[in-house]
Amino acid sequence: MSTRMVEPLIIHLTKRLREIARGFDKYSRYLQEHHHITIPQVICLREVHEHGPLTLGELTKIVALTNSTVTGIVDRLEKQDLLQRTRTSIDRRQIHLQMTEKGIRFLTEIPSPVPDQFVEGIHRFSQEEVERIVWAVDQLADLLKTEIPDKRE
Repeated sequence: MSTRMVEPLIIHLTKRLREIARGFDKYSRYLQEHHHITIPQVICLREVHEHGPLTLGELTKIVALTNSTVTGIVDRLEKQDLLQRTRTSIDRRQIHLQMTEKGIRFLTEIPSPVPDQFVEGIHRFSQEEVERIVWAVDQLADLLKTEIPDKRE
């Protein structure tokens, strides 16, 4: 396949991925304005709730964000009294994140971290179509995980 044929397709794909990112950014701003929480914060809160007390490192792996990003998120959730850091009795140096009562109540009151129209749209696809979409998105994400070479070398 020639480069000329690939370029418009890649540009189209890039534009569509940006539209998806913008849609989630817009919804995250809505959550911030109306519920004082962002999508990454909701996701971290839900993961701590679902998986029980977690270390910061464990949470970082689960949510696929950087350690510094998760630390900032946890700091903000802790300020809102939604999460707390606790030391384990076995190893006092190890700190775990766990939900507060306020955090558990908050999770039941806030909307989904994903826009309703997105969830409804996904449910219109067959299971096979959803699996293909997930596979394709996973493949695209993996393409962006590779190191970008420094052209100056």
